[in-house]
Amino acid sequence: MIEVAYDITSLAQSPYGGISQVCFHTLVQARGHPEVSPRGYYRRGHRKNIAVDGVPSCRASLTSQFHRTRFDIVHALCHRFPLLRAQKVVYTLYDAWSLHPNKYQSPDFQKTVGRRMQKELLKADVIVTISEWTRSQLLGLELVDADKCVVVRLGAASPDSPPPASGRCDVNRWLPKPYVLFVGRIEVRKNISHLVEAVMPLSQLNLVIVGEPGFGYEDIVARHLARFPSDRLRILSRVPVHELELLYHNATAMLLPSWEEGFGLPILEAMARGCPVITSSCSAASEVGIGGAILVDPAEPAESREALSRLCEDAAYRNRWRQAGLAHCSKFSWSKYFEDLVSVYRLVLSN
Repeated sequence: MIEVAYDITSLAQSPYGGISQVCFHTLVQARGHPEVSPRGYYRRGHRKNIAVDGVPSCRASLTSQFHRTRFDIVHALCHRFPLLRAQKVVYTLYDAWSLHPNKYQSPDFQKTVGRRMQKELLKADVIVTISEWTRSQLLGLELVDADKCVVVRLGAASPDSPPPASGRCDVNRWLPKPYVLFVGRIEVRKNISHLVEAVMPLSQLNLVIVGEPGFGYEDIVARHLARFPSDRLRILSRVPVHELELLYHNATAMLLPSWEEGFGLPILEAMARGCPVITSSCSAASEVGIGGAILVDPAEPAESREALSRLCEDAAYRNRWRQAGLAHCSKFSWSKYFEDLVSVYRLVLSN
């Protein structure tokens, strides 16, 4: 039995967001795995947000490192290693742009986070990246050796998966109207201007955005959204799982035209629910979506607009991409993700 301590701070802070979903599904898979004995630790947040029965979880503290328990592996799922005794340490890297100056974060934030991440990466015996794109970016920075980096792709939650969040948000009045769906943080990196330019000329379509403001929202993103007709726009910050299911299922398409993605979980989430996907032909979005999504140049909103028009007007075309998405996302599962993780654990413990 492999004793694994997981940093699940993001999940304890909020059940919403990509990293929180990774924490949740990792614990769910670990709970039932015959080779793994999991325990969760969090620096901040609340135990009630974790919502995974059968996995012991507690707050990490400065004194945790002096506990008698010595784990086989400490796995940092949330960018930092909890202070615990362990034989080996594993670090999951979701994206690499915080490790160098970029236009998606403030310079001060990037420097602070980047320095901390570099220190944590150097501690790791193995670095798990969630896409080949992220691995190539990391290796391009020449911060770590290539033989320490392993790709383990994330999974797609099926519609009948246990809900990782709860709450209420009325979306019923949007369901009868055709709409384009965007799911993700509302920030510069997500290329919201492309979203506006692609959907706004199509008067038959509304735009539903599910996410919370991120970097550049007030200075840049809000100006783009202000151009979109208010009677056709709905922004929902936090949507419970059963209502997000409805939004995916009833959308004309899910549009994710990001400049940069470390993976792109909404791509698979939409496909698994029969929602056609339009996403960027660059970064990890193309890696995850190719074969199951319509790929467009993020600098060309007209490409997305043309695809949306055809999805509205051509039932056969829409069904073609719906079926392509369902077939494609079947290659990704959280059970496969965790089996790949266990292989990493076995390998690092054998060295």
